[in-house]
Amino acid sequence: MSKLVWYDDTGVMCLPERVTIETLPELLKPKELLSLKVKTIDFSQVQQADSAVLALLLMWSKNSPPPMTLLNPPTELQGLITLYDLESVVNVVS
Repeated sequence: MSKLVWYDDTGVMCLPERVTIETLPELLKPKELLSLKVKTIDFSQVQQADSAVLALLLMWSKNSPPPMTLLNPPTELQGLITLYDLESVVNVVS
């Protein structure tokens, strides 16, 4: 999977294998993706992610009541969530 997959009926966003500063511009070409009311973000396909994914989380968190649920986030992302004190914004489910 090389694009974001949105399930409107459940508010779930499935992320692709790579979510990095290099892939973000292509992933966000459909600008309406930034205004979605994302309730859950599924990281099950993600093999590579960097801090760019935090920008997505924060953007989507502005559109939805906290906390958003993160399914299977990479370990390094969990460290960034703690580092930037985002535990009130997201609920991590491994």
